[in-house]
Amino acid sequence: MKLNKILPLALCAFFFACDSGSKPTVAEDDGTNNGEDEIHAVAVDYSKGRAMNKRLGKGINLGNSWDSDGTGSNGDCGWSNCIKDEYFEIIAKAGFNSIRLPVRWQTDSDYGSHTVDPDKLAGVKEDIRLAISHGLAVVLDFHHYIELSAYGSDYVKGDSLESAKYLKEKNHFAALWEQVAEEMDKEFPDSLLVFDILNEPTIPEPNVVSELLMAGYEAIRKHAKGKTIMFEAYHAAKFADLATLKLPQDGNIIFSGHYYEPYSYSHQGHSDQYKCKGDDAFAITAGADFKSYVITAKKYYPDKNGGFIPMNMGEFGISGQTGPCREKGPSDKYKAIWARDVIKAAESFEISWHYWGFAGVGGFEAYNKQGGTWYPGFPEAFGLKAE
Repeated sequence: MKLNKILPLALCAFFFACDSGSKPTVAEDDGTNNGEDEIHAVAVDYSKGRAMNKRLGKGINLGNSWDSDGTGSNGDCGWSNCIKDEYFEIIAKAGFNSIRLPVRWQTDSDYGSHTVDPDKLAGVKEDIRLAISHGLAVVLDFHHYIELSAYGSDYVKGDSLESAKYLKEKNHFAALWEQVAEEMDKEFPDSLLVFDILNEPTIPEPNVVSELLMAGYEAIRKHAKGKTIMFEAYHAAKFADLATLKLPQDGNIIFSGHYYEPYSYSHQGHSDQYKCKGDDAFAITAGADFKSYVITAKKYYPDKNGGFIPMNMGEFGISGQTGPCREKGPSDKYKAIWARDVIKAAESFEISWHYWGFAGVGGFEAYNKQGGTWYPGFPEAFGLKAE
């Protein structure tokens, strides 16, 4: 999710500079290979994860809603972007296969009992029911855990990562996932619900990110034996950082990356770093980028049946003229062209995707909720047709 409604510009500048400029970190060696990369890749049968990834197919995010700072049963309305029941029908009729539902679970959670707000839980469940009733699979995402990020914590570097405060928050995160996974697994089938452990990890130590994700993974797997689980890498879910993750040998997982390249085009006006240049900044590098990501996936996480770990593009998009640059931002035409070409590159490698986002997401939206229509070029850019 893009944080234009959360972070001041100074922090946005840090976020996007780090996110867009990072390079993949190779696996650490054991000191015996003279500095050369030593890879001990274990091939895994990812057939279960691959089947679920195919089911997700074409998707879209319902963001800036349950991931807002809202509370209780109206927790999706914290940023005045409530999810309306009719959205699910609109999305399904357009031809999407799935939605991604970001949720800020820790808001109003109980640190004593490690339980989520019951009204929020009930509201999220109702939206999942609505999605499924319209034939949509759901990716349920733990979003904006600010207390475990480089933006909201004071323990993200060096020895401070072992602080009592960090460990308390990490344990709370895992315990909340235990409750959520158990509650959801009771009602929703494995074929229609995926758990995305943590959106866009930003703690700047990859080993710590892997440990944190594994804590969430183990909490989920304890109660949801058959559900597919998604992992994201550090540097805020960069595809190129797959090599930094230490993933379990579980064939029912998916690696999810976020893609907004180049940020000078996609994030105009969202920080001082990205000026309003409109379509003069237009560029597409997705073809080469995804080829590179797949090479890394094959190298570090090969599939026993050939290929590589299933991958999902959990977020991608362009902030157009409904964003901060207004008429000086990217045009609807080129916003749609960018989306179309990125999807083409991803789908050529059987990568599922969830566009950021449906409505009310700081200029990235594909649907005009005030006008009740798709923006020009959408949903055709997704390879879909609106009725």
